[in-house]
Amino acid sequence: MKHLQQLSLIALHLALLASCKPVPVSHWFPVTPKEFYERDLLKAKLEKTPAGQTWFRVGEAVLKDSIFSIAPYQERFYLGDSIPAQAIRLKIPEGRRLVITPIREHADTASHLFLELYKIKGNGKTQRLDYLGKDGQSLTYTNYEQDTLLLRLQTGLNEKLAVTLSLSTLPSLSFPVAGHGMSSLISFWGADRDGGIRSHEGVDIRAKRGTPVVAAQDGFVTQTGTNNLGGKVVFLSSLSSPYSLYYAHLDSQLVASGQRVTLGDTLGLVGNTGNAITTAPHLHFGIYMRGQGAVNPLPFINDRKEKLPGLPETSKWFGDTVALKKKAALFFSPQFEKSTQITALPANTVVRVIGEMSKGYRVVLEDGTKGYIPTVPFQKYKPKELAEKSPAQSSAGL
Repeated sequence: MKHLQQLSLIALHLALLASCKPVPVSHWFPVTPKEFYERDLLKAKLEKTPAGQTWFRVGEAVLKDSIFSIAPYQERFYLGDSIPAQAIRLKIPEGRRLVITPIREHADTASHLFLELYKIKGNGKTQRLDYLGKDGQSLTYTNYEQDTLLLRLQTGLNEKLAVTLSLSTLPSLSFPVAGHGMSSLISFWGADRDGGIRSHEGVDIRAKRGTPVVAAQDGFVTQTGTNNLGGKVVFLSSLSSPYSLYYAHLDSQLVASGQRVTLGDTLGLVGNTGNAITTAPHLHFGIYMRGQGAVNPLPFINDRKEKLPGLPETSKWFGDTVALKKKAALFFSPQFEKSTQITALPANTVVRVIGEMSKGYRVVLEDGTKGYIPTVPFQKYKPKELAEKSPAQSSAGL
């Protein structure tokens, strides 16, 4: 009897599974705020409504958008009705930490905002890296592999939202000489050495003899020693990245091979040992990607504040379908470089304004093509069938 009951329960379970609509695993076990929201939509069967179908379809489609930008950057995005989601691709220099900050319009605090960061894999597919938590204020991502990234913004079903996305970068390492900064740099990556026989694989930082050189991040000391070029040197291997940090021309070393260090720990003192014996005391600081050689340290330590492009006041055309008053070029990047031009748009071309930047607009054409145009005047769009009617017909609602 017990065996028959077990078989009946198994059969009932299989029948229920067969009758259920297949749902992606993420909706059974949601992680991100967007996945929790999607699960609720599916429970309410809202994905079967026209608005629900648009919400799901556009959310997936924008992961293939090719609109591209660089940081630092700001853009005001329109999200709503047939455009519930938008996306932007970007790359950041090796060694920089990307900071992504969404800023809502003051009047809008009720609409949902889902922000997710992806990388574009070699096969063109997206892999999620991070997402904005329910009460999160910003996202950060440090670039080690020069990935192409994609940011997706999406609002809730039947909701409307204007949100500004601010993209800035910070150095991924602390400055390697205590009490000093960028004004102390005296030689940069690529400068000629030995009469042009070789080039400089690092940066030089002037400081008084005996100034502490410090761990630019957590790690462990892989080597200390002396060589002809660098004199007294220390190699520090990072715990969180594929890089080794190289400190050279030291007056003395204060750590030993195998020692664990934390950010800010003193590794040695500034000097002019090695081939720097005829120069003023300074630190030669280099960075090596494991297995690939030296990389330019400057982006890793450059802490000069970036200038973030401002935004104009919200245009009366924001979110609306309009016609161009004059011709304009359409670009896939808001930097408007000639190599990024998609096409030329004649006057009276119909576009929808779905974003605003400091010197232009993000638009979508009637055929679905998206891109950026420089600031141009717009005029109210009149559908052809209405334009052909007489004023009397229009007032009569015909």
